Amino acid sequence: MNSTLLFATLVLTMGVKSTAAFVTIRPQTYQHKLSACASTTGEADGTSVSLSPSASSNERRHFLHSIAVPAAASVPLIFINERSNNKDMTHMDSQYDEGTNLPPAQPIPKVTNKITYVVQMIIDIGAKRDNINAGYIRFGLYGDDAPASVKQMLFFLTKGVTSMDQKSLEDRLEVDYIPVSMRNGSVQTISPGEGIVFGVPSQSKAYAENKGLRTAGSNFIPQNRPMPTLEGEKFPRPHSCAGLISIPSKGIGYDSDSSNLDEIYSSAFTITDASLPALDKPPTAKKSAQQQPPSHRVIGQIIDDESMQFLERLATLPVQKKLGKGSSGPPLLKVRVRDVDVQKVK
Repeated sequence: MNSTLLFATLVLTMGVKSTAAFVTIRPQTYQHKLSACASTTGEADGTSVSLSPSASSNERRHFLHSIAVPAAASVPLIFINERSNNKDMTHMDSQYDEGTNLPPAQPIPKVTNKITYVVQMIIDIGAKRDNINAGYIRFGLYGDDAPASVKQMLFFLTKGVTSMDQKSLEDRLEVDYIPVSMRNGSVQTISPGEGIVFGVPSQSKAYAENKGLRTAGSNFIPQNRPMPTLEGEKFPRPHSCAGLISIPSKGIGYDSDSSNLDEIYSSAFTITDASLPALDKPPTAKKSAQQQPPSHRVIGQIIDDESMQFLERLATLPVQKKLGKGSSGPPLLKVRVRDVDVQKVK
């Protein structure tokens, strides 16, 4: 264990107002690096590495364990969240310390599609923001094979989705709203042996928290579902293993048929914890379902061992069974997304 002791360091984007940081986890025996310079367009245009479908299992296993940003970078690589607290992120290796009893991780998914973006989510377990109870999930997105879905996912993860009803804005003198994003997101449902559902349970509560208010107030209007839907986009791969990133086939916000707009983003995306062929089937069992597309679309995958390990940790957390179905339910402890960072890969 000592030979593969993990440690976390911060890689800062120099010369940028943002305090965001990409947590770098490096096993001592592997130091594969992806260096990326930031251009004025906010996209990576320097030396970069692409993880191709032909990559060996060893390359997949250790791909992007280290991501370095040169000091010359003058702007964020793409969408940079400014909520990171650097002091809080310097000891994120605690979950991998020697002697820690963690559930066995499943294999990293085989790379079947080109990865064009790498996302890292820092996740806190429990109310305290200490890195003893925090970890990360790092995954790649298939931007070439599902461009509209990936674009929507990137906005949801970072800047937020804005799909306001213009009529609502025109009919009211004062309107309060906020883009809906994972900045206020959390784990909504844990289904052991199936998957982890992430989302924003209440847009109004997210707005109130963001503004430091007790309630959102009567002028608050939640975001509607994005239009147009994404039903026409192709499906890159089936839900055949653990570690896949999946969204509703119509797009984020369409996994709930609730008429309460405040809650429609509560099931935004799922990370599979096993093969889920049910998500490759139409959402209805009617005869006409043969002409309907699958209910969900895989748009990415986890790319390293440590993320698969943390996925298993999340999947084995105790749940509030009274609020769920069977062994599934909301986590007993609140599991929140602290920060999200994105880098483009060429």
